[in-house]
Amino acid sequence: YYWTNQGLDDALTNYRTRDDDSMVPSIGEDGSTVWVSAATSKPAAGVIADRYLSPVDFAQAIPCIMAAIEECDWTKQWVLMLAQFWGAIMLHRYWNSNDLLARRAILLYQEEQRRAWHSAILSSNG
Repeated sequence: YYWTNQGLDDALTNYRTRDDDSMVPSIGEDGSTVWVSAATSKPAAGVIADRYLSPVDFAQAIPCIMAAIEECDWTKQWVLMLAQFWGAIMLHRYWNSNDLLARRAILLYQEEQRRAWHSAILSSNG
């Protein structure tokens, strides 16, 4: 959601943190308490899980995400892996299915794999 057109608009209009240098507690992947920058912890008002995004919203988000991770100097291998993964998702027969359940299934699969992939990256880098 955060990278869809609606999510980006929400982030621009609902800026809620007064001090971007402050730290706020959050829950880590393993359930422990971690401190994160307040600037990165501003939840959008109406966050939509990936599985509930429309294919159009999801497709709009991909170029924004790719630009952001390249700008943050992610490892080229990781960038390519994500681009290939999302490309394969959008070429899958469920992507343009008339069956809502099939479209949700492919987006749910994407959501689960993306989360697992990010967890694996975090655990390999500390």
